[in-house]
Amino acid sequence: MKSFSRLGLLKNKFQEETQSFWQIIKEPSNRYIEIEIPYYDYLRGNVLISDMKRVMDDCLSIDLAKLIYLLYLQFLYQVRKGVTTVKNKKQGFDLNTLGYKLISLRNDCVAPKLVEKVRVEDFNQITPTTWVLEEREEEVEKPPRGKPKYAYLTIRMKTEEIYRGEILLNDLNHINEEVNFGVEELMAILYIDFINKIKQEGNDEKVMKSIIASYEYFKYA
Repeated sequence: MKSFSRLGLLKNKFQEETQSFWQIIKEPSNRYIEIEIPYYDYLRGNVLISDMKRVMDDCLSIDLAKLIYLLYLQFLYQVRKGVTTVKNKKQGFDLNTLGYKLISLRNDCVAPKLVEKVRVEDFNQITPTTWVLEEREEEVEKPPRGKPKYAYLTIRMKTEEIYRGEILLNDLNHINEEVNFGVEELMAILYIDFINKIKQEGNDEKVMKSIIASYEYFKYA
Protein backbone atom coordinates (compact mmCIF):
# COMPACT_ATOMS: atom_id res chain seq x y z
CA MET A 1 0.00 0.00 0.00
CA LYS A 2 1.41 3.35 -1.06
CA SER A 3 1.09 6.54 0.95
CA PHE A 4 -1.07 9.19 -0.67
CA SER A 5 -0.15 11.94 1.79
CA ARG A 6 2.75 12.47 4.15
CA LEU A 7 0.41 11.42 6.95
CA GLY A 8 -0.29 8.09 5.24
CA LEU A 9 -3.76 7.75 6.75
CA LEU A 10 -4.95 5.08 4.32
CA LYS A 11 -1.73 3.09 4.64
CA ASN A 12 -1.97 3.21 8.42
CA LYS A 13 -5.53 1.89 8.27
CA PHE A 14 -4.25 -1.20 6.45
CA GLN A 15 -1.33 -1.76 8.80
CA GLU A 16 -2.95 -1.23 12.18
CA GLU A 17 -4.88 -3.88 14.05
CA THR A 18 -8.48 -3.43 15.10
CA GLN A 19 -8.70 -0.26 17.13
CA SER A 20 -10.26 -0.07 20.55
CA PHE A 21 -13.00 2.41 21.36
CA TRP A 22 -10.58 4.66 23.23
CA GLN A 23 -8.10 4.68 20.33
CA ILE A 24 -10.85 5.86 18.00
CA ILE A 25 -11.88 8.57 20.49
CA LYS A 26 -8.29 9.84 20.69
CA GLU A 27 -7.90 10.22 16.92
CA PRO A 28 -7.57 13.93 16.12
CA SER A 29 -10.40 15.41 14.09
CA ASN A 30 -8.00 17.87 12.44
CA ARG A 31 -4.49 17.50 11.04
CA TYR A 32 -1.87 19.80 9.53
CA ILE A 33 -0.28 19.29 6.15
CA GLU A 34 2.33 21.35 4.32
CA ILE A 35 2.22 22.13 0.62
CA GLU A 36 4.83 23.60 -1.71
CA ILE A 37 3.93 26.19 -4.35
CA PRO A 38 6.01 28.46 -6.61
CA TYR A 39 6.84 31.67 -4.75
CA TYR A 40 5.34 33.97 -7.39
CA ASP A 41 2.04 32.07 -7.25
CA TYR A 42 2.14 32.48 -3.47
CA LEU A 43 2.54 36.25 -3.87
CA ARG A 44 -0.18 36.37 -6.54
CA GLY A 45 -2.57 34.56 -4.25
CA ASN A 46 -1.98 37.00 -1.43
CA VAL A 47 -2.76 39.89 -3.79
CA LEU A 48 -6.04 38.15 -4.66
CA ILE A 49 -6.88 37.75 -0.96
CA SER A 50 -6.14 41.43 -0.38
CA ASP A 51 -8.42 42.42 -3.27
CA MET A 52 -11.20 40.17 -1.96
CA LYS A 53 -11.07 41.80 1.47
CA ARG A 54 -11.26 45.21 -0.16
CA VAL A 55 -14.32 44.17 -2.19
CA MET A 56 -16.24 42.59 0.69
CA ASP A 57 -15.87 43.38 4.38
CA ASP A 58 -17.32 40.07 5.58
CA CYS A 59 -14.43 37.90 4.36
CA LEU A 60 -11.80 39.10 6.81
CA SER A 61 -11.16 35.58 8.11
CA ILE A 62 -10.10 34.13 4.75
CA ASP A 63 -6.40 33.71 3.98
CA LEU A 64 -4.38 31.89 1.34
CA ALA A 65 -4.27 28.60 3.24
CA LYS A 66 -8.06 28.61 3.60
CA LEU A 67 -8.48 29.49 -0.07
CA ILE A 68 -6.37 26.49 -1.11
CA TYR A 69 -8.33 24.26 1.26
CA LEU A 70 -11.55 25.62 -0.27
CA LEU A 71 -10.39 24.69 -3.80
CA TYR A 72 -9.63 21.18 -2.54
CA LEU A 73 -13.08 20.83 -0.91
CA GLN A 74 -14.78 22.06 -4.08
CA PHE A 75 -12.82 19.51 -6.09
CA LEU A 76 -13.89 16.64 -3.80
CA TYR A 77 -17.47 17.91 -3.92
CA GLN A 78 -17.43 17.84 -7.73
CA VAL A 79 -16.02 14.30 -7.66
CA ARG A 80 -18.80 13.16 -5.31
CA LYS A 81 -21.37 14.72 -7.64
CA GLY A 82 -19.73 13.05 -10.63
CA VAL A 83 -19.06 16.23 -12.59
CA THR A 84 -16.04 18.18 -13.73
CA THR A 85 -15.67 21.62 -15.29
CA VAL A 86 -14.15 22.09 -18.74
CA LYS A 87 -14.16 25.56 -20.31
CA ASN A 88 -16.69 26.72 -17.67
CA LYS A 89 -19.12 23.93 -18.62
CA LYS A 90 -19.97 21.06 -16.30
CA GLN A 91 -19.81 17.58 -17.72
CA GLY A 92 -19.67 14.04 -16.45
CA PHE A 93 -16.45 12.09 -16.16
CA ASP A 94 -15.09 8.74 -15.15
CA LEU A 95 -12.03 8.12 -12.99
CA ASN A 96 -9.86 7.36 -15.99
CA THR A 97 -10.65 10.76 -17.53
CA LEU A 98 -10.09 12.47 -14.18
CA GLY A 99 -6.70 10.77 -13.81
CA TYR A 100 -5.50 11.98 -17.20
CA LYS A 101 -6.78 15.48 -16.47
CA LEU A 102 -4.81 15.64 -13.20
CA ILE A 103 -1.65 14.33 -14.88
CA SER A 104 -2.02 16.99 -17.58
CA LEU A 105 -2.51 19.71 -14.96
CA ARG A 106 0.49 18.44 -13.04
CA ASN A 107 2.70 18.60 -16.11
CA ASP A 108 1.43 22.04 -17.13
CA CYS A 109 1.18 23.70 -13.73
CA VAL A 110 3.70 22.18 -11.38
CA ALA A 111 6.61 21.39 -13.66
CA PRO A 112 6.20 23.22 -16.98
CA LYS A 113 9.03 22.61 -19.40
CA LEU A 114 10.68 25.54 -21.12
CA VAL A 115 11.64 24.73 -24.70
CA GLU A 116 13.60 26.56 -27.32
CA LYS A 117 14.23 25.88 -31.00
CA VAL A 118 17.79 25.17 -32.08
CA ARG A 119 19.29 24.52 -35.52
CA VAL A 120 20.72 21.05 -35.99
CA GLU A 121 22.98 20.04 -38.87
CA ASP A 122 22.92 16.50 -40.24
CA PHE A 123 24.89 14.78 -42.97
CA ASN A 124 22.42 12.77 -45.01
CA GLN A 125 23.43 10.23 -47.61
CA ILE A 126 21.44 10.61 -50.83
CA THR A 127 23.51 8.23 -53.05
CA PRO A 128 26.19 5.67 -52.22
CA THR A 129 28.85 8.32 -52.86
CA THR A 130 27.04 11.58 -52.13
CA TRP A 131 26.40 13.22 -48.76
CA VAL A 132 24.49 16.45 -48.19
CA LEU A 133 24.61 18.74 -45.18
CA GLU A 134 21.06 19.62 -44.17
CA GLU A 135 19.74 21.91 -41.47
CA ARG A 136 16.60 21.41 -39.43
CA GLU A 137 14.97 22.94 -36.36
CA GLU A 138 14.55 20.89 -33.22
CA GLU A 139 12.90 21.72 -29.90
CA VAL A 140 15.04 21.06 -26.84
CA GLU A 141 14.33 21.60 -23.17
CA LYS A 142 15.70 24.88 -21.91
CA PRO A 143 17.21 24.83 -18.43
CA PRO A 144 15.56 27.30 -16.03
CA ARG A 145 17.48 30.40 -15.02
CA GLY A 146 18.54 30.25 -11.41
CA LYS A 147 17.14 28.04 -8.70
CA PRO A 148 13.32 28.00 -8.49
CA LYS A 149 11.95 29.62 -5.34
CA TYR A 150 9.08 28.08 -3.44
CA ALA A 151 6.77 29.01 -0.60
CA TYR A 152 5.56 26.50 1.99
CA LEU A 153 2.10 26.72 3.52
CA THR A 154 0.81 24.78 6.52
CA ILE A 155 -2.91 24.06 6.21
CA ARG A 156 -5.25 22.88 8.95
CA MET A 157 -7.67 20.31 7.55
CA LYS A 158 -10.29 17.89 8.73
CA THR A 159 -8.76 14.42 8.98
CA GLU A 160 -11.72 12.89 7.12
CA GLU A 161 -11.13 15.22 4.14
CA ILE A 162 -7.46 14.21 3.91
CA TYR A 163 -8.50 10.56 4.13
CA ARG A 164 -11.15 11.08 1.44
CA GLY A 165 -8.48 12.54 -0.87
CA GLU A 166 -6.16 9.59 -0.21
CA ILE A 167 -8.94 7.14 -1.12
CA LEU A 168 -9.58 9.00 -4.39
CA LEU A 169 -5.88 9.10 -5.32
CA ASN A 170 -5.55 5.40 -4.51
CA ASP A 171 -8.48 4.62 -6.81
CA LEU A 172 -6.95 6.73 -9.59
CA ASN A 173 -3.56 5.06 -9.11
CA HIS A 174 -5.12 1.63 -9.59
CA ILE A 175 -6.46 2.81 -12.96
CA ASN A 176 -3.42 4.84 -14.02
CA GLU A 177 -0.06 4.39 -12.28
CA GLU A 178 1.05 7.86 -13.40
CA VAL A 179 -1.24 9.26 -10.73
CA ASN A 180 1.44 8.68 -8.12
CA PHE A 181 1.25 11.84 -6.02
CA GLY A 182 -0.32 12.66 -2.68
CA VAL A 183 -2.91 15.04 -1.27
CA GLU A 184 -0.30 17.77 -0.78
CA GLU A 185 0.65 17.84 -4.45
CA LEU A 186 -2.99 17.51 -5.52
CA MET A 187 -3.80 20.68 -3.57
CA ALA A 188 -0.82 22.48 -5.13
CA ILE A 189 -1.99 21.41 -8.61
CA LEU A 190 -5.53 22.68 -8.00
CA TYR A 191 -4.24 25.99 -6.65
CA ILE A 192 -1.71 26.63 -9.42
CA ASP A 193 -4.33 25.85 -12.07
CA PHE A 194 -6.71 28.29 -10.36
CA ILE A 195 -4.14 31.06 -10.02
CA ASN A 196 -3.09 30.66 -13.67
CA LYS A 197 -6.69 31.43 -14.65
CA ILE A 198 -6.64 34.48 -12.38
CA LYS A 199 -3.44 35.67 -14.08
CA GLN A 200 -5.12 35.38 -17.48
CA GLU A 201 -8.50 36.86 -16.55
CA GLY A 202 -7.58 39.28 -13.74
CA ASN A 203 -9.20 39.75 -10.34
CA ASP A 204 -12.75 40.02 -11.60
CA GLU A 205 -15.14 41.17 -8.86
CA LYS A 206 -17.69 38.53 -9.87
CA VAL A 207 -15.08 35.78 -9.41
CA MET A 208 -14.06 37.15 -6.03
CA LYS A 209 -17.67 37.27 -4.79
CA SER A 210 -18.14 33.69 -6.02
CA ILE A 211 -15.10 32.59 -4.00
CA ILE A 212 -16.43 34.31 -0.89
CA ALA A 213 -19.86 32.70 -1.33
CA SER A 214 -18.21 29.28 -1.70
CA TYR A 215 -16.08 29.94 1.37
CA GLU A 216 -19.20 30.59 3.42
CA TYR A 217 -20.74 27.35 2.10
CA PHE A 218 -17.68 25.19 2.79
CA LYS A 219 -16.66 27.03 5.97
CA TYR A 220 -14.74 24.85 8.39
CA ALA A 221 -13.65 25.31 12.00
